[in-house]
Amino acid sequence: DKGAEVDRAVEKGDWKGTTPLFAACCNGHVDLARLLLEKGAEVNRATSGWRTKGQTPLYIACLNGHVDAARLLLDKGADVHKASNNNQTPLHTASYRGHIDAVRLLLANGATADIDREDEYGDTPLADAENEDHSDIVALLEEHQK
Repeated sequence: DKGAEVDRAVEKGDWKGTTPLFAACCNGHVDLARLLLEKGAEVNRATSGWRTKGQTPLYIACLNGHVDAARLLLDKGADVHKASNNNQTPLHTASYRGHIDAVRLLLANGATADIDREDEYGDTPLADAENEDHSDIVALLEEHQK
């Protein structure tokens, strides 16, 4: 309320474009993320740095298995299909990392269309889960393919 810029991003280095909301979701700080969203933070704002490659707060929450943060973002209108610069969706990253609760949440919010979506390396979320031996996620994704 005193003039803080809730969407002010880092403007240098590998983490360029990282906003306070992105950082809060990266670390699972749901209460802080909620406050930032209430104060006008953009739910789908992507990063621009080399390391983060166009990732959104939802992407990073799913990457790190922060399901409560991901749920908050989805409730506030996060785009479940928004991909990073290398065409990886939140479903790719949750599947690759083995975060089954995040995968369930994403599928419940419309990510079934992304099960066969290829990233720039030709990998799908299903292939990512298979390659990392996450058999529970493979079974879940195959069930939702039908």
